[in-house]
This record gives sequence, structure tokens and C-alpha cells, in this order.
Amino acid sequence: MRNKLTLFKKAVIVLLILLIPTLILYSYSNYVTEQVIKEEIHSRNVNRLEVSANRLDADLEQISQFLMALSIDSDISSLRNIDLYSPYDAVVLKEKVSNKLLTYQQLSRLLVDVSIYMPNNESVITTMATFPGQPNDLSESWSYISDVENSREIWTNEYFLRHVRYPTNNQQIGNEVVIEARVYVDSIRKHLAELESADLNDAFLIHNQFGRITSRNHTYKPENSNMKEEMKGDSGTLQLTYNGKQHLVSYVQSEALGWTLVDYVPLEEVLSPVYKSRHLLYGSVALMVLLGFISGWLLYKNIHIPIRQLKDGIKRIKRSDYSVRMEIGIQNEFSSLMSGFNEMTVQIQTLIEQVYEEKIRSQEASLKLLQAQINPHFLYNCLFYIKNMAKVQQTDAVEAMALHLGQYFRYRTKVEEENTHLSEEMDLISTFLAIHSLRKRSLTYSISIPKQMEDLIIPRLLIQPIVENAVVHAIEKLEGNGHITITGGILKNGYFVAVDDNGKGLMDHERKVLKNELELDEMLEGSYGMRNVHHRLKGRYGGTSGLSIEESKLGGLRVELIWETGKSD
Repeated sequence: MRNKLTLFKKAVIVLLILLIPTLILYSYSNYVTEQVIKEEIHSRNVNRLEVSANRLDADLEQISQFLMALSIDSDISSLRNIDLYSPYDAVVLKEKVSNKLLTYQQLSRLLVDVSIYMPNNESVITTMATFPGQPNDLSESWSYISDVENSREIWTNEYFLRHVRYPTNNQQIGNEVVIEARVYVDSIRKHLAELESADLNDAFLIHNQFGRITSRNHTYKPENSNMKEEMKGDSGTLQLTYNGKQHLVSYVQSEALGWTLVDYVPLEEVLSPVYKSRHLLYGSVALMVLLGFISGWLLYKNIHIPIRQLKDGIKRIKRSDYSVRMEIGIQNEFSSLMSGFNEMTVQIQTLIEQVYEEKIRSQEASLKLLQAQINPHFLYNCLFYIKNMAKVQQTDAVEAMALHLGQYFRYRTKVEEENTHLSEEMDLISTFLAIHSLRKRSLTYSISIPKQMEDLIIPRLLIQPIVENAVVHAIEKLEGNGHITITGGILKNGYFVAVDDNGKGLMDHERKVLKNELELDEMLEGSYGMRNVHHRLKGRYGGTSGLSIEESKLGGLRVELIWETGKSD
């Protein structure tokens, strides 16, 4: 026993055992976290770049579709023979074509100008502010043009150009029409600006021959002369070093332009929270070990030992050993608790005996009070009925009422007997309902109890209060015919007697309130009789015994008295 490890020693050993795997797991977790963050950044940026590149390609494809639609437009075809039109008709045709060009221009999400050249008569219809010159070379795909010298405005000095010729075959017939679209780089810069995230990365387009296209807010530029050569495939990611810092570069190629859309993230800024949390954890682990030793010892000395003493004392009380006493040592919270424990053990046996005796006396008094209780209003109504029947010389009614009333009170006033047979209780209820049926001719009732239940021993006046409650609160308030049924039955582990009426019943929330009142210990004026019966059933038979209140099939309330078998008084 001397070599047995204490709880404090076990806690220290467990702490040391858990510490090393924890550090190893965290180091591995930190490495995995870095890799996951890199993969997440790569996946996020590539997906974002693919969406942006697809949207840019879709916008350019839309413009290409506009050009193809214009190439087969009937009005554009008419321009080939515009020399055959009268001056007025030629002006109307040009105005009509110009309006279509403006419509196509407004439908595009990119900044675009559309021009129609007629080389035969050297005329131009355009959405540009100034008339451009005739194109020397036709570009069937999007080509990058940097025209700084000939541009009058800064935002028009760079653009992507594409032509469509009508007829679409390569044969020159002398009156062909050339349709041109210019997508300005300034609108693509706005498209790039939407990709930027604050202080982390900037997106730009790169080309081996023409260099870069960046947004106007682009400030951070990691230069690398071999960046385009290191990009393999249409999309991917790579790591580059710029100014001693690692950058994660993601790229996606635009199919329409042939340029590559690039985005990059400085890894040090992204992973700095991971590095900080790693250093913070190592420091916190060291502090945790020190505080763990200190707090473990204090808890063991000031809490574990007193609790163990109290636990041993409680076990002795459970064995009915009320002589147990706690040794009070250091004055702290447990000293007052142990002092109270000592005082409790001195008084507990006396209190148990007093409470037990008082409970027995209270139960006996409650039973005798219930048995001896006579409702004066009920007696006055019966006597008034006898008086009225005697006045009209209804001797049979007077005799029946007097006989039933005598039997009823003879049973009610037998306070010396605590128990009775179920058949005698049913006789009392039959007498009680017969009295009310004499007074209220519209009242009918039926009683159906299995024969094997008639000899059951139950407490006196157990069912009568429930029947009286149904008559007073349901039948008396009913304007039409009233009916009460009393049925009994055998359950798997007990018996039940149900009282149904066809009164107005109770709403769901009212039944819920009544069920809650049955469980209360204090006496309530409106539900004393039912609460008394409920507690008598629970106290005598235990288990699930008690009253069950539900909606009756007759339309009113159904109250079931349920008691289990196998438990004595």
C-alpha cells in the first residue's frame, strides 16, 4: 500500500505522457496546415482565375458573335451596292447601320468600338469619335495593338482588334465590306481590378512578346524574366522568389486572347498567423506544465482529501451509522462544510423519526377529513328535493331520495375503516348518481366493472370524488342530457377505473394546467379532490399509479384512476 501511486502522482505522470505526443502531433499538424493553406490558396486562385478568364473569353466571344451577326445582316449586305442608291436612300441606310452598331456596342460589357469599312468607295461607318483609316491587314483573331503615336486619347492607345469580311470567302470581288471591333485595354484593366484583394495580391495579364497588362491600382510587381517560360500548360501554380520573399503564383491562359492571366500571393503574409500560433503554443505548453504541477498539488491537498473524507462519512451514514464525525483541520470552505456535516449527523436520526411520524399522522388526518367531509350544498339540494316531492305527494320519489341519501351518508361517515372492496365503492357511486338522477332527470349513467375486480381492496372514497367532480363541473353546467360512464379494466401490471362524461370538457392548455396542479404539494381550492386522489394512489401503489386526464369519446373529460399491483400500504 505504501508504494501505491496517489492521485497527484498519477496526474503528473499522465500530464508528462500526454505532453510529448501533443507536441509531436502539433508539429505535424502545423506542417499539414501550411500545406493545406498553400493548396487552398492555389485552388481558390486558380478557380477564381478560371472564372475570370472564362468570363473575359465569353465577353470577347459575344463580340465575335456580334460581328458574325453583322456580317450576314441584310443592311450590311446592302452597303456593298450603296453607289446604286440615291443620296437620300444612302444616308438613310448609313444611319440605320450606324444605329445597329451603337446597339451592339451598348450590349457589350467591355468597352468596344465597331467600324464598317467599304474599301470600294473608301467610306467608313463607325462608333468612334474620329474616323479611323482603312485597315491594311485583316486580323481574323484577336490581336494586340499599341497605337500610342496615332491615338488622341490615353485610353484608346491600347486595344485588341478583330476583323470580319463580307462575303466571308477569301475572294476579293471589289465591293466587299470589312467589319472591325476594337476592345480597349482600359476595360480589361477594370476587369482585372475586380480580382484584386486588398494588400495580398494583384492580377495581371502577361504575354511573351507584348509584356503585361495590369490594373491601374497595380503596385506590387514581383518581376521574373523567366516567369512565362516556367508556366507549363494552360493553368497551374509555381513558387517564385522576389526580394527574398516567397510568392505563390497561379495562372490560367485565356483562349480568346492567347494571353495568360496571373495572380500571386506573398506566402509570408498568409502563413504569419500559423507561425505566431506555433510560437505561442510552445510558450503556453511550458507555462501549462508549471501551472499544472502547482494547481494539481493545491487541488489534491485542499479539495481531494476533504472530499474523500466526506465520501467516507456519507457511506457510513448510508449504513445507518450516525456516529460518524469529521476531523476539522485547516480553516477553509471545507471546514464549515465538515462542521455542518457533524451537526447534520446529530440531528438526522431525530428528524427522520419526527418526519415519518408526522407523515403518518398527516395521511390519517387527510383520509379522515375526506371521509367525514359533507358538502352542505349537496345536502341542502337533496332536502329541498324531498320537500318539493312531499308537497306534491310524490311519496315514491321521497322514499327513493331518503333511502339513497341514508345509504350515501352511512358509507361516508365510516371514518374508522380505511379500506373497502371495489364493489362497495361502486355501490356508493351508484347511490350518489341515483341521487343526482332524481334531482336532474336528464342525467343517465352506466357502470361496468369486471367481476374479477369486485373483490379488490382499495382505499375508501377513492373513486367517489372523481365522479362527484364530473357531476358538479360537467353535468350540472350542461343544458341538455348528461351522461356518465364508469368502466373498469385490467392492465398488464395493474388495474384502472375510468370516469367519462359528455360535458364541455377542457382545452388542451387547460388539461395541461390541471395535470401540473395534480403534482403540487400545496392545497389548491379548485382541484383539491382530484389532487388528493392522485397523491393517495401514488403514495400507496407507487410506480406509474395516479390520475390520467384525457379527452373523452363522449365529448367531455375522461379521468382514469390507475394503480399498479405488488406494493403494499
